[in-house]
Amino acid sequence: MEFTGLHSIFPQGKQPSLFDSPAEWYLKARQSVRKFTVCQLGLSIFSSEKSNKYVAHSYNFFLFPTTFGLMDSEFSFQASSIKFLTHYGFEYSKFLKDGIPYMNEEQKKTLQQHLLTGSWSIRSALDKDRLKVVIEEVTRWVPSAEEGDFMVLHDIKGFQIFDVQLILRQALLDIWTIPTGDQEVTVKKVNPRHRWQLENTSFDLCRKEHVLLSAQGFTNLFQTLVKAKKPLVGHNMMMDLLHLHDKFYKPLPESYEEFKRNIQSLFPILIDTKNVTKAIWKVNNKNLLWKMKCLLYTLWMSPTWP
Repeated sequence: MEFTGLHSIFPQGKQPSLFDSPAEWYLKARQSVRKFTVCQLGLSIFSSEKSNKYVAHSYNFFLFPTTFGLMDSEFSFQASSIKFLTHYGFEYSKFLKDGIPYMNEEQKKTLQQHLLTGSWSIRSALDKDRLKVVIEEVTRWVPSAEEGDFMVLHDIKGFQIFDVQLILRQALLDIWTIPTGDQEVTVKKVNPRHRWQLENTSFDLCRKEHVLLSAQGFTNLFQTLVKAKKPLVGHNMMMDLLHLHDKFYKPLPESYEEFKRNIQSLFPILIDTKNVTKAIWKVNNKNLLWKMKCLLYTLWMSPTWP
């Protein structure tokens, strides 16, 4: 995983220390996790084959917090982290422009409430400007349109596909909207009865459950991984786990013990290769030292020893 920053700048004497207890370290790391965001996540899924081997399927995801309706997020950039990412060729346009949205359960509940009230609003100034143009186009067209007539709106990007439809349906009761083609929405003039029928069809791609599914983005994959209960393997993965909890599950709790219970529930089997390596080294290191001593003794006893 890659982040927009690693560690917050703490006051003198309060920086993370090797002498911190796990609970103390967690509270300090929690501040950093809440301040920065995940910009890239790599995932390899291993499947076993009959021929006594595993096949790896590797994926790379650029992520960006959901900006939909009234939803918005704040996060910071850390100069040293940006320098590190830039050095290794990180593609910022894919993060900022094409990043897959995500949200945690708390944000999901907020979005659900907005959808259920039926009064849709937008925070983004860019989306507001585009929507203003669209509303003007449609409101000029509707009075002269006959039932069954339609018009096509072009250049509707990203979540604007949902924003435009939700706002138009909310404002105009004698129209219906359908996403058609790439970055297009068709607006059709309908009567009230037909409108009611369309609102209750399962084929409506602007139904609340479809909107919510799209807005969750990468969180849908995270939930699939949680349900699978497969071993999760990573290297030096403590910060990764904190971000997984905070960004895709729930905001990090104040209690370290609660965090551990939550992570254990999400991923019952965790394997950190850094700890595995240390454990193996402890065992093999003793054998290595013994072999080196034997070699030195053999050389020392050799007649050719200088």
